Amino acid sequence: MKIETLNQKISYSAVFIALGVVLGTMSFPVGPTKVAPFQHFINVLTGILLGPWWASFVAFAVGLLRMSLGVGTIFSLPGGIPGAFVVGLAYMALKKDVAAFTEPLGTVFIGGTLSALLVAPAIGVEKPAVWFWVAFAPSTLVGTSLGFIVLKALRRMEVVK
Repeated sequence: MKIETLNQKISYSAVFIALGVVLGTMSFPVGPTKVAPFQHFINVLTGILLGPWWASFVAFAVGLLRMSLGVGTIFSLPGGIPGAFVVGLAYMALKKDVAAFTEPLGTVFIGGTLSALLVAPAIGVEKPAVWFWVAFAPSTLVGTSLGFIVLKALRRMEVVK
């Protein structure tokens, strides 16, 4: 099945948002953040299956819902959205599933830097960008790898094309 229509994209987005919120309860506190490997797992799947804008929307919605439920922090927004967007852009350019492995670039370097420069000072936290890079890296590497494996399995089972 190829995800093409607006209704399909809305439906898949809703499923991925729900999945992201439920799986997002499995997070680990690292300083002022709660890193969630399954956010990056969702970013890989949505970036490749839905594209950069829909993937960013899903990451935003998951982050917002996680924060409102108390299982995420404000860092879930800059920590999630850039990774989803970068995967979507990379897949548009490459048309290969290996684009999944660009998620850490978006999350660690863009998201970590945004966290250090914009979010942390706004809430009174003083941490350098490299601190966020190190905090986000293990989570995104695990989530990206899981997302790639699941994507390959979904393709092999012909659930998605």
